[in-house]
Amino acid sequence: MSLNKDKKRILVAMSGGVDSSVAAAILKTQGHDVVGVHMQLYDQGENNVARLGGRCCSLVDANDARRVCDKLDIPYYVINVQDIFQDKVVDYFVHEYLMTRTPNPCVQCNSQIKFNYLFQKADELDCQWIATGHYAQVEWDEPSQLAHLLKAVDPQKDQTYFLFGLTQTALKRTMMPLGGFSKMMVRKIAEDFGLAVAQKQDSQEICFIGGEGYKGFIEKRVSENLRPGGIIRTTDGQLVGEHTGLFRYTIGQRKGLQLRLKDADQYFVVGYDNKTQALIVGTENELFQKGLIATHVNWVVPINRMRGIRCHARIRSRHEEAACLVTCFENDVVHVEFDEPQRAITPGQAVVFYQGKETLGGGYIERAGAVGEKV
Repeated sequence: MSLNKDKKRILVAMSGGVDSSVAAAILKTQGHDVVGVHMQLYDQGENNVARLGGRCCSLVDANDARRVCDKLDIPYYVINVQDIFQDKVVDYFVHEYLMTRTPNPCVQCNSQIKFNYLFQKADELDCQWIATGHYAQVEWDEPSQLAHLLKAVDPQKDQTYFLFGLTQTALKRTMMPLGGFSKMMVRKIAEDFGLAVAQKQDSQEICFIGGEGYKGFIEKRVSENLRPGGIIRTTDGQLVGEHTGLFRYTIGQRKGLQLRLKDADQYFVVGYDNKTQALIVGTENELFQKGLIATHVNWVVPINRMRGIRCHARIRSRHEEAACLVTCFENDVVHVEFDEPQRAITPGQAVVFYQGKETLGGGYIERAGAVGEKV
């Protein structure tokens, strides 16, 4: 999709970081009519979350976004979506952990909030397009009239894993100008434009989690309704310890288990028994499984669901892609069978499918195992 043709009015999502700032600067230089919009997602003052540590959504970020817009001489707006963010992301995050699932709030935020509200605001401001600072590429195919979501040129910065929820309707109106750049080049461009955020630290943590960590965050919100701890047992039923609450443990965890075993350091969390509130541990080998069931699957491009889909999949954002066969069922459910067993398949995380550099789609891991297999 060429950005040098057909000058458009474009809404740019301005986080206050270097990436979205450079995206706006590039589009403005290309002659587009650019409008900056900052989304206020979370009240950082509520939990005294400091700006330190690379978190986003702070007052600092809003001010930085405003200053960049002033520098580029483009309009600046703020959208307050704190209530819906609380419902769709924060409450979802807490609920998923309490259900012994490990959520990815950034995926949820993109799917449920950011793009929906950006397009609403774009329509209000008569913007034909929206643009973001994501490291991904959107390519338009004229014969098929389809937009394709492609990986970023820089594999270390690629963010397509977080964008699998985009529909064709959204993708056809979306620009991602940074997909062809490395992070180093983006910072250089920011310096060339004289943007004060050129060396600003990247956001790395979950924006609404402060120094207390996710466990403390959950405890503070549901302290009166937390289930008590219980036993820890091995996969063959041996009682080897006690835990302090299932939400405190994630698949693949080894540290902090305090097991009554001589070779305790050889055991990992491999599952949960929600009926008895037991934490299940096993050896390294027991972390590996060949299949998973995923739900709420979205296909970015049309897929022939009547036959198996050979592709590669990521089960975490930094997971190395693995070859697999995807079988589609009704109600946006799929079974994924990997050519080789994968370590620590974790319910609640996203699984995203690729063919080469193209993002096909993705969904949410319901459980490890095959269709019909006893949980």
